Amino acid sequence: MYRNCLLILFLLSFSWTGLSQNPDSITVIPMATAQTDTVQAEVKATRKARAQRPDNFWRRVSLGGNLGFQFGTVTGFNISPEVRVRTIDQLYVGVGFIYQYFRFSDYYWDTVDQESISYSSNTFGGRIFLRYYLRSLFDGWAGNFFAHAEYEYLLYVIPFEQDPNGRYVDIYDYAKQTYSKGRELLNIHSVFVGGGYSQPITNRVFVDFLIMINLNDSPLSPYTNPIFRLGVGVGL
Repeated sequence: MYRNCLLILFLLSFSWTGLSQNPDSITVIPMATAQTDTVQAEVKATRKARAQRPDNFWRRVSLGGNLGFQFGTVTGFNISPEVRVRTIDQLYVGVGFIYQYFRFSDYYWDTVDQESISYSSNTFGGRIFLRYYLRSLFDGWAGNFFAHAEYEYLLYVIPFEQDPNGRYVDIYDYAKQTYSKGRELLNIHSVFVGGGYSQPITNRVFVDFLIMINLNDSPLSPYTNPIFRLGVGVGL
């Protein structure tokens, strides 16, 4: 009886050891892991496909605008909504409309009262520009830098007009022409070059920081170099 019990225990022990080393039971775990990895990969691929949108014309369009400001002899600000389209690579072509307010400090000299005269003006205009981002050249934050070129046309009214018998003299006019209070329309053409940095806020919203130089600077220009702009845009 005792020997029979030992034999039974020996056979049970041998059978358990054989089952634990069964190749079929060993391969179950990696098969389950492989299936789980496959499912996870499919889920990630599906999410990525949903997040990506096909490239088309509207995908290349972004809306926004900028806010400019300057201080000094000429103090003012400008608001300019814009729309731009990505054309080739990272080259954008854009158009914008402009409203500006400027105050010119001590711009005219009153020859009668012997004092300087300041004045303010409201300005309207438009602009076209080219902007190239460096994303195709650099990865990461370095690709957010961009180069910028722009042509701008402004039309504004000043409360002085040329008058040979006037009492006011333009301090910056070497011809020393005289002016009287009145109404004169001025057409200003400016050419800007510069660059900046675009900071993404979300996958569609971004902020542009821009610094430029006016290559067509003149006494009639409402700008003083350098010119700073802060722009916000939203991709469609």
